[in-house]
Formats: sequence, structure tokens, C-alpha cells
Amino acid sequence: MGIKIPYCLLLATMSMAVNKNKIIIFSIIIIFATAAFSVILYQGLKPFLISKNFNWPGAVIKIGKSARILDGVYLSDGESEKYPVAVMIDNKYEARPWSGLSYAGLVFEAPVEGGITRFLAVYSSSREIKKIGPVRSIRPYYLDWASGYGALMAHIGGSPAALADIANNSGLKARNLDGYYLGNYFWRANDRIAPHNAYTSSKLLDAARTKFSGGKINFSPWKFKSDAFSSERGSNKEVGIDLSIYSAYDAVWEYDKEKNIYKRKIAGAYAHDDDNALILAKNIAVLETDIEIIDAVSRRKISTIGSGNALVFQDGKKTEGVWEKKSANEMLRFYDKNGKEIEFNRGTTWVEAVLSLDKVTEN
Repeated sequence: MGIKIPYCLLLATMSMAVNKNKIIIFSIIIIFATAAFSVILYQGLKPFLISKNFNWPGAVIKIGKSARILDGVYLSDGESEKYPVAVMIDNKYEARPWSGLSYAGLVFEAPVEGGITRFLAVYSSSREIKKIGPVRSIRPYYLDWASGYGALMAHIGGSPAALADIANNSGLKARNLDGYYLGNYFWRANDRIAPHNAYTSSKLLDAARTKFSGGKINFSPWKFKSDAFSSERGSNKEVGIDLSIYSAYDAVWEYDKEKNIYKRKIAGAYAHDDDNALILAKNIAVLETDIEIIDAVSRRKISTIGSGNALVFQDGKKTEGVWEKKSANEMLRFYDKNGKEIEFNRGTTWVEAVLSLDKVTEN
């Protein structure tokens, strides 16, 4: 005979089972609700979490990688920015291809005597560069541009005006790496004829940084931004800048919309270093200024202090604006027509100096 369960006990057991199921269902609902709330909360905070830093009441919380102040490029873990060194690099045909020019974070290009141009290439990354050059002599306007960064200036001699500026300025003298007197930071190669065969390296520049810089970077950087989305990029295909009476020394930049980069060209071919690294730019800033010939060998006097009209090319588009440099020791800056400082893409910027913006063409 089967065991009889009292009716009251049966009701209690059934009630407990129902309550247990309710608890399980309620717990599941709580779990899903918490998960949904977490997703919503994350989406709301996502713009802050993926930023370099953001302000929270009472504190500044830094999230993500830091960036070099010279070119805005994000640093990898454990990497630090080095004190800027500006190197005068030759651009005469005997000097090509160059060495290490493609690794500069910032390059100034302007005419010198003889209808050619010369580069002031500024380096602050920790990348090892075994060969930089050919290194040539400096001019006063390059001193002014380098001084805005407090940069050490690596060169081999200079024009009489530039050497006089250095001799009469204690700040310039302290940052002066002249190969005529500090030959241990340079060497002469055997595969090229002088004066197009002087070189330095990141290792030698590091030694100079240790001895002369004091190690503290002290300049106010440009503003930087992320690249424009592909759909927002312009359709400019090429920017040409007439810098010389010889077409071989004009600056021609071809825009690659897919990679959002400008490629330097010479006589229709892509320019490159001796290791075949292409000469690339994320931004091209063209400044209009007074340029005049001052002596029988056609040395130039170029105005660097003050302001003037400018064009900035980035993301396949052109921005009209002005440049401004208040003093030799202050940064060169660029503003749009509304007076807002232009934000540059992160990466190498080339600054080109011309007598007139009529020298600039685009297609």
C-alpha cells in the first residue's frame, strides 16, 4: 500500500517549488538587467574611455598612450620623446639620395644660394637612425625656426650672418653643434665628394643631447587631431610649390587619399632616402614671406618674425590662413581665416617658405 502524503504538506511542497522557480526567474531577470545597464553605461562613457585623457570631478585621469609634442605621434609603451635636434640637410643633386630625412618629425624647406633649397630636419623620436645627412651649413632663418623649439642645431659651418648670430647670442651658442669645432658628432663618408659627404646619426645626436640639452623639452606644441575619415577627405591629387629657378628643386607632393599621405616627387619620380624609404608628409604648410638676395653669391634674407599669408594642405584639402611667429624663441604657428589655430594630423609636417602663394599650384 502506497504512502499517503497529508494534503497540507502537499500544498506546502508545491508552494515552495513555485517560490523557488520565481526566485530563479527573478535572478535571471536581474542578471540580464544588470548586463544591459552595463552595456548602456559603457556606451555612454566610451567617448571618454577611448580618449587620451578626460576630466572627472576633482581629478584628471589619463587613459591611453602619450604623444610626442613635436609631431603628435603616439608613443609606444616604454618609449619617451627625446630633446629636439635640428639638422641642416643638403639638397643639391650630389647629395641625393639623402639619409634619414624620412624619419624627421618636422622639416623646414627654404631657398638658399645657387637656386637650390635646403632642409632643416627636426628629430625627437627614439628610433635608431644610423645615418643622417648629408649635413651642410646653416642660415639665419633656419636658426630662427629651430629656436622656436629650443632645438640643438647640427650643421657644418654657416653663412657669415648665421655664424655672427650664433656668436652674439648665448642661447644659440649653447645649442650650437657645429661640425667645424665638434667633429666627434659627425663623420665624412668616402663614397661622396666634399662638401656633400658629412653625416651624423641618432647615436651621435644622443651623445650631444646628453652633453648640451639639459634633457628638458620646453616648447608649446601645435594642436593635433586624428586623420579625417575617408569619406571626409578631399580630392586634391597634387600640390606643386615653385621654390627655385630649377624644376629639380621644386617641391611636388602627390596625395594618396587611401593612406591619407603626401608623397614627395622629384622630376616625376618619388623621392626617397638611400634605404629606399619614401619622403612622406601628413601635413604641408606653406608660408608666404619676404625673400631677398643680399650678396653677390645670392645668399637670401628671409623674414621669419611677424606674420603673413599661409596655406595648409592636409586630408586632401586646402586651408587658407596666416602664419605667425612673434619672436625668434617662440613657435611658428598657423591659424585659419577665423583666427583659430589649425590642428595638424599626427605625423611629419613639411613647412615650405615662398615669396608668394602664387608659387603654389594644386590639381
